[in-house]
Amino acid sequence: MHYDIIGDLHGHADALESLLRKMDYVHSNGTWRHSERTAVFVGDFIDRGPQQQRTVEQVCATWNPAPRWP
Repeated sequence: MHYDIIGDLHGHADALESLLRKMDYVHSNGTWRHSERTAVFVGDFIDRGPQQQRTVEQVCATWNPAPRWP
């Protein structure tokens, strides 16, 4: 499993979405997915910035509640 470490979003959902697209994540059915990698978020999500709620929604949209099997 490979991971993309993403840090310090600071409430900038547009920048997060742009970054995910540049890293070849696909937005489908309300979730962001990559066929070979998983996004890991570290740092500040919403301490400032214009799109705090949307930033949290985008981060949550990368979570996969179902277990991943190799």
